[in-house]
Amino acid sequence: MDATRFGLRRRPFPATPDPACYYPSDGHERALAQLLQSLADGEGVVLLTGAPGVGKTLLIHCLLERLGPDTATAFLTNGHFRGVGGLLQTILYDLSLPYEGRGEQEMRLTLTDHLLKHFAAEQKAVVLIVDEAQHLDADLLEELRMLANLEAPGGRAVQVVLVGQPSLMENLRRPELAALRQRIAARAELGAMSLEEAADYLLHHLRSAGVRPEDLFADEAVELLARGALGVPRLLNQAAHKALALAAQAEADMVDAEAALEALAALGLETEALAETAGALENDEVFPRINGQAHAGLQG
Repeated sequence: MDATRFGLRRRPFPATPDPACYYPSDGHERALAQLLQSLADGEGVVLLTGAPGVGKTLLIHCLLERLGPDTATAFLTNGHFRGVGGLLQTILYDLSLPYEGRGEQEMRLTLTDHLLKHFAAEQKAVVLIVDEAQHLDADLLEELRMLANLEAPGGRAVQVVLVGQPSLMENLRRPELAALRQRIAARAELGAMSLEEAADYLLHHLRSAGVRPEDLFADEAVELLARGALGVPRLLNQAAHKALALAAQAEADMVDAEAALEALAALGLETEALAETAGALENDEVFPRINGQAHAGLQG
């Protein structure tokens, strides 16, 4: 879809996490504040969990931005590793340290030496973030626990942030991981947005892309997309982008209820609630009105 067709500066609903498009929902801001505070307090292991698509990876990008360039970080984007050696190799690579041709113990010593020297020089820990951590097996989680235990005079040399789906919590309940569970100082959880926030999320992205939402999305389309995507940011992005593409194909000037319903159907997001909403639309009973008083709180 050509974004310029609708006067957009860029694609408003990105396919990949983009901190420039961050929407500060109550849940996301609470989780972000909790993570930042735990790291500021020098905690060794912190946890962020949430169902697929609720914005965990985007929140981590925002966390990295707020930590700033003075904080050394390693961001491992998935939890798939070929054993402990693969984990250590990936951390060393992300920290721009040598790893090629080295055995597991040599890599562990190289990493430990770097972490201790960094803390001695900067008096700040390296923050190690592992996304998709639900894929980590017990040996990998134990290796991360031992890294989080690494202390230097004055504080911890490394802090670990585990990010994953709810099944991560199930993995951590295994008896052999009792020591790691005891070291988890904070557990932040992300959920789906409320209906009101989901509607405002769509409007926020449109404004950020340089258009007035009411010029491009009919009120009914906002309502349908917000309900149909169930408050999940990834689904909101997919459905709204699909609706825009359908409007462009039809050479329409804006996204209407028909385009929204077709987009949701294409993504398999039709529900009984949508059928009820469609009926309410005919009677002008839609809840968020972009130009009406009921929608004033969403303009933010």
